[in-house]
Amino acid sequence: LAELRRSMPRGVFSLSTVVRLSAQMLDAIEAVHDSGFLHRDIKPSNFAMGRGTGSASRTLYLLDFGLARQYTNAEGEVRPARPVAGFRGTVRYASRNAHANRELGRHDDLWSMFYMLVEFASGQLPWRRLKDKEQVGIHCVH
Repeated sequence: LAELRRSMPRGVFSLSTVVRLSAQMLDAIEAVHDSGFLHRDIKPSNFAMGRGTGSASRTLYLLDFGLARQYTNAEGEVRPARPVAGFRGTVRYASRNAHANRELGRHDDLWSMFYMLVEFASGQLPWRRLKDKEQVGIHCVH
């Protein structure tokens, strides 16, 4: 999706496209969470559109589970939080919890998705030019 957005005039998707993408992103993230996992690296380049014709070309896929972590135990209960979890994710799209090195939860994947949607609709995030992880974490909105 990152490449697709950059190819758009003004680098933004239409509002209707953002709404349609958000529904599919939410479904994909929900499927991961329902399996007992957190993705922990939700960002545009980890989503891809299907290839081919018809509905296949309009299907969104979630990719790259390299930072995924199981958040439930064998009984399906949420695992206790670690005192310090370490940063996981991509600085630009990471939640404030990630920037604070806190244990991540399902809501943190959703914050990352929200930041993506803001960028899709407006073309940028307020902290886009910041490189320092701590500075980005201060500017993230929750």
